[in-house]
Amino acid sequence: MEQSIAFYLVLGVSALTAGVSKSGIPGVAMLGAVFVPMVMSAKLSTAYVLPFLLFADIIAIAYWRRSAVMRYIIALLPAMFTGIIAGFFIMDRIPDAVYGKVLGCIVILLLSMDALCRHLKIRIPEHSRVFAWGMGFLAGVMTMLANAAGPALMLYLLAMNISKEQFVGTSAWIYFAINLFKVPFSIALDLMTLDSLSVNLMLLPCVILGSILGVRLMRRISGPMFEKMMRVMVLIGGIKLFF
Repeated sequence: MEQSIAFYLVLGVSALTAGVSKSGIPGVAMLGAVFVPMVMSAKLSTAYVLPFLLFADIIAIAYWRRSAVMRYIIALLPAMFTGIIAGFFIMDRIPDAVYGKVLGCIVILLLSMDALCRHLKIRIPEHSRVFAWGMGFLAGVMTMLANAAGPALMLYLLAMNISKEQFVGTSAWIYFAINLFKVPFSIALDLMTLDSLSVNLMLLPCVILGSILGVRLMRRISGPMFEKMMRVMVLIGGIKLFF
């Protein structure tokens, strides 16, 4: 399938930011995802971006495999899978503009609640099933609708007060599981095709380069700065979804 230069440039940026996001600076992939709907429909863009995310997940798991905190992975995944199924049934029934604004409002609300809890020094219980299931379900719905699990997942992991290495290692496993789970749904919706996968394979080197950059950047950032960056990424994600 013949495509424009802009098409490949935009997808190349998406592949690069996917690598940076999964191996070093979670949330950066949202910046790349902002531009992909400019060269195709918003729904189709989810299928083009998804394989980049999977490639990057595999690299991140290989590098950060010893840093993952399994109890948080186990706590989140059932709710996220449930949210993905809910998102599948929602996706084909409402227009892009409507659910984008709804998801953006949800992210801004979550960020506001996070800021309020920090201001009032309210600590989320580490083993709170209600919090894990609520954030996991939201992340599942949002990732199916717009490849946007990041904001809910990042706020959950920030609330758990773990190190930046544990943050990246844990999120890598969670993202890999849910992104793999989404593949059959994307195929069922006729979004992921052989043509889209051929483009993904062509741009795989961009994912690898982004992963190398991500690891190097993360090593240079302090823990407190890392947390601030994650909250900024959540805010950017919410604004991106809304508009």
